[in-house]
Amino acid sequence: MICLMACSNEEPVTTTMTMDGMTPIAFRDAYTAQPTRSSAAYSAEEGIDAGQSIGVYAYYHDNTTWSAAAVPNFMWNQQATCLEKGGNFSYSPLKYWPNESEDKLSFIAYFPYTDVDAADPESAESPTKTGLTPLMANSDAGLPTFRFTVKETADEQVDFLVSELLPNLPNGTSAVSPGNPDDRSTLTVNDRVRFLFHHMTSKVEFRIVAAAEVRKDIAHFLLKSLSVSNLYKDGKLTPAYNTSTGETSYAWSEQSAKHGTSPANTFPLKTLTGYLMMPQTLSNDVKLSISYDVTFKSDGTTYTYDGEGRLVPQQDYTYSNDATIQLNTMKRTGTDTPLTEWLPNHHYVYYIRIGAETIPDRWWSGSIKLRLMI
Repeated sequence: MICLMACSNEEPVTTTMTMDGMTPIAFRDAYTAQPTRSSAAYSAEEGIDAGQSIGVYAYYHDNTTWSAAAVPNFMWNQQATCLEKGGNFSYSPLKYWPNESEDKLSFIAYFPYTDVDAADPESAESPTKTGLTPLMANSDAGLPTFRFTVKETADEQVDFLVSELLPNLPNGTSAVSPGNPDDRSTLTVNDRVRFLFHHMTSKVEFRIVAAAEVRKDIAHFLLKSLSVSNLYKDGKLTPAYNTSTGETSYAWSEQSAKHGTSPANTFPLKTLTGYLMMPQTLSNDVKLSISYDVTFKSDGTTYTYDGEGRLVPQQDYTYSNDATIQLNTMKRTGTDTPLTEWLPNHHYVYYIRIGAETIPDRWWSGSIKLRLMI
């Protein structure tokens, strides 16, 4: 499912604005894949909020087409700000489409916009605030690269998006499919550039449930703590464009820092919470730790077992357990295939089922549901 970020407001850029017969470049109808989480500061849910910005790189091709040698000489990390939720994007200084049909422009964008020169670390557009650093200098060739660090708490995590490259555009765009050049033959000057964004992080959540054989009327579970250790939280993102297929790809590399404080490297979790995590290969030392209590009861009366296995009423009995799961041994739902890698633009839901008694290496069972975040 694609979430339309409708940009219907006609100000401040309209198609009637001209300069010596030239048409201004405007950005509208930015699309994004289904959002990953609601974040007060940086969510792309239901469209980019008023006052939030994308960063745009644009390449001018003088009678040529896109190649990896192209330099963003037309727009370099250009801030374009949404005027209202789902509204048009405003930027300055205004740029115009080339007035010669053989000249082309190529565009790529990202969210949230980050000012690499922002002096205030608390600024909403600073690398410190977003965790994102665009690495491309204005003289570099090819597509922009980014350094990104995942925040340590869910509420601070950023929905990092990068668009597909829109190559070799004539004057204006209308519902452009990046991989289909024929779509561009019917474009008119009255339309705006549209971007197709993808999530660069993985959405991950953990759900702890009682095993099906546990009778809820006689056992009550209390989750005391849940955490995962030894996960990478940073990396370098490198987009690439295939001129043969018309597809934009994205690769993470140079991962070094881990969540938490060394040597524990532990990231605390909450159930039923979606985390925007760094895509990565899950090494053997990535462990999920769980601590819980189970209290036995019956018809409102708590009880325990005596040494002979008989029930002793009117007494409380609480059993505590701490256990660790090697995350890359957990299998996809309905398969025998372990999940060993988190991919960008994917949503992973881990189900951990716990029982009422300890059986070595079998106290838990689990599965993973997986869907694309689009």
